[in-house]
Amino acid sequence: MQWLHGRLGTVVLWALLIILESGGQIASKVGGDHLGQMDFSLQWLQDIVLTPGVWVAIACYVGAFFVWMLILRRSSLSLAFPLSSLVFVGVLLGSWLGLGEQISLLHWVGVAVIMAGIALLAEGEEN
Repeated sequence: MQWLHGRLGTVVLWALLIILESGGQIASKVGGDHLGQMDFSLQWLQDIVLTPGVWVAIACYVGAFFVWMLILRRSSLSLAFPLSSLVFVGVLLGSWLGLGEQISLLHWVGVAVIMAGIALLAEGEEN
């Protein structure tokens, strides 16, 4: 598993983080839609425990936490945190492709701005 410590490993970790964080957001949406109205009753808490989307979201967030720790071991926070905004792109794509949400032109422009900003950050990073 030496490849995990090189550049390819870093790319794999970033892809995994984006997938897990985006998946967690989408699963939270699906779970929240399934739960419906929140009345903070004992029945509602039981419904949370029995909702698969909630468990998928929790699993994604726990996995993302550990991946984030690995990323921070090899990257500066000043670069890693802005790069984590790629999750916005993942959530937008996932909500469009997976949930059938309509995405406006302005949202796509926002994605382009995020990508351009990340490219600028990466270009300015010292090796």
